[in-house]
Amino acid sequence: MPEISREDAIWLAGLLEGEGTFDLHRKKYPRVRVGMSDRDVVGRAATLMGAQVRLSLKPYPNAAMFHAEVSGTKAVAVMEAVLQHMGARRSAKIATVLGWARLATDASGAPGPKISRPPATPMPA
Repeated sequence: MPEISREDAIWLAGLLEGEGTFDLHRKKYPRVRVGMSDRDVVGRAATLMGAQVRLSLKPYPNAAMFHAEVSGTKAVAVMEAVLQHMGARRSAKIATVLGWARLATDASGAPGPKISRPPATPMPA
């Protein structure tokens, strides 16, 4: 993600608060998505996130939809940049996604330190 100004981070946070999605792609990779029918708005969001704009067409009467999406380290950078400007519900979702993403990249796949069973003590005869 390119470096963005505080004002751009606030603008992006406002857009993502209403139109964005924060999730784990394939239950492992953090992802940020935005989709709407306004090409210029999605284009600005894509530029700020370091993404491409994608077009999806549906039959009439549906409008053309424009999408921008980032995943992996770019998504983590976006989430960290907007987190302080998000509302309570979205902040909690971002925290959950970032927590699970860090768990998924942990070698053991388990939270916290590795715990092992103490050696067995022989039973008295």
